[in-house]
Amino acid sequence: MAVKLFNDEILNSYLMVRTRVVGKKGQVTIPKEIRDKLGLKEGEKVVFEIRGDEVIIKPEKKGKDYVDELSNIVKNKLEAPEPEKLKRLLYGEIEDRLH
Repeated sequence: MAVKLFNDEILNSYLMVRTRVVGKKGQVTIPKEIRDKLGLKEGEKVVFEIRGDEVIIKPEKKGKDYVDELSNIVKNKLEAPEPEKLKRLLYGEIEDRLH
């Protein structure tokens, strides 16, 4: 006898698992609650990504998303070191040049 830990409705709601039928032209309607969760509006583009035997559908990144992502990377790489770390680096450099 299988033990059921979760009510299917609760589990599907948490994971947002939905089943849809593929139409004649290969079209599938994205359920409203998933569109709402992803912030998808009519006319916006989505990206289909294949991972093994799964298809991932996600909103297409906009130019601003790429700029934000890049600026976060640059910001994290260019942050000034802490004063103590900077001091150790400088003294280490001086030490190396003297010896």
